[in-house]
Formats: sequence, C-alpha cells, structure tokens
Amino acid sequence: MSGRIGAKIRRMSSRLTLVWIALYFLLLLLTLRWSSKIIRGPWLFLLRAFFPNWKFFHAVGYVPHLYVRHLGNDATWRDWHWVYPRRTRRLWHLVHNTDVNLALAEQNLLDHFANDLNDLPDGEDARQLVTYQLVDRLVRFDLDRRLGARAWRGYQFEVRMERSNAQGIEATQTMLRSPECTV
Repeated sequence: MSGRIGAKIRRMSSRLTLVWIALYFLLLLLTLRWSSKIIRGPWLFLLRAFFPNWKFFHAVGYVPHLYVRHLGNDATWRDWHWVYPRRTRRLWHLVHNTDVNLALAEQNLLDHFANDLNDLPDGEDARQLVTYQLVDRLVRFDLDRRLGARAWRGYQFEVRMERSNAQGIEATQTMLRSPECTV
C-alpha cells in the first residue's frame, strides 16, 4: 500500500516540477513581450549559469582574459599570469574531460563579468557585482591551485580585452584592475 502511495507522490512531484518549469519559461516569454529585450534582475541572474555565453559566434574581436599577479612571502609582487592558458589535448578527453570543462565554466564566468562591467553605470563600484565576487574567488582558487595555500600573501587581478591573430596577441585593453588585496 505504501509503495503505491510513494509512486503516486513521485509522479505528482515530477508533474509539478514540469509545471513550474513551464510557468517559469512562460514568465520569461511574457517579460520579453512587455518590456525591453534585455532581461535583468537578481532572480534571473542565477539562470545564466545554465547557459554559456554565445557571443563569440556573432563577431570576431576582443575576448576577455583574466590576469593575476601575487605578492610572494618575500613581500615582492610577481609578474602577471594568465589564468586561462590552453590545456593539453588527449584522446581520452573525447570521453572524459573535467579539466577543460572547468576551464570553460571559468571562462564563461569571465565573459559574464565583462558583460556586467559593460552594463555598469559610470561611477559604480564593480566590487558590488556578484560576478566580481565570483571572479575574486576564482583568482584565490587559481593561486591556491597553482602555488599552494601558503605560497602567497596578496593578489591583484586584471580583466583585459584582447584580440589575437595567428602570431599571438594583437591588441590589449585593460578593462578593470582590482585593488591590491592582502590576506
């Protein structure tokens, strides 16, 4: 008896989930019809995590790159380091490729951050953006992953818009430089 009730509850739950998803996308469609074509708001922000930034298909141009420098234990600043270098390719990666998937998710975050910086009104503090805070955590994670947890005492990052060609980086524009942070 309880098995039939559990199965009935699971079916109702899955139907209710589909109804909520359908209502959510219906609400998105209605907001596009009634207001501008740009969807904004904190309740829509988390939805962006499910969809990659596809802007690279519509134009060739500048791409956001994240650079980091760190303060060593000897209190000297090190050179800038690109956070998203190319990963080595292996045949096995056609089946299982977690490292590159993580790198693509990090680059997707950086793309969203660059878009948020473009939309930021003049004079606004970028540190209040959720994407800024996520990129800041990404920088600390990268330093820990690359150097070790106790190998750095401070950091600073830059978002650079770069255009490349077959010979390398052709043009660079610094979009944002964070303040120097010490830990």
